Amino acid sequence: MRAVRSGAALAVAMVSVTLAGCSGSSGTTESSDADAGVVRVLIPDGNLRRLGEPCNGAGAFRSIHAEATFTVEDGDGVEVARGELPGGTAEKMMDVSFREGMRQPTMCVMEVQVEGLTSPDGYEFVVGDGFAAPIEAAEDAGLIGEVLIS
Repeated sequence: MRAVRSGAALAVAMVSVTLAGCSGSSGTTESSDADAGVVRVLIPDGNLRRLGEPCNGAGAFRSIHAEATFTVEDGDGVEVARGELPGGTAEKMMDVSFREGMRQPTMCVMEVQVEGLTSPDGYEFVVGDGFAAPIEAAEDAGLIGEVLIS
């Protein structure tokens, strides 16, 4: 009985440490949140996950993952920001009702804070060597823009 309680306490402690480690800044290079704009990066990989589950890009998008380097470039290809991607969260990819808690095709969504970005106009979001997409205006007032990786 004592071993079971110790194991449960250890599991709770490990979850707490893991969650605390996930609450740091995401995708900025030595910036405060006040001067960083948020860009939603949408990765439509269709991977089977439960909604809300932590994720990274899968399949052809597996290079789009937490800690991958990204840059933001202006219309002339000049780098205006650089950082690392945060981990993502699985969101609904299609308008189909699945049973609650069931794994379903999802897209991985990362909310990236980009230092100094105040507008999406004319900027391109580049991840690693292969994926580049324009930053589009977002309907959500809390976001600078959205990027659809394809």
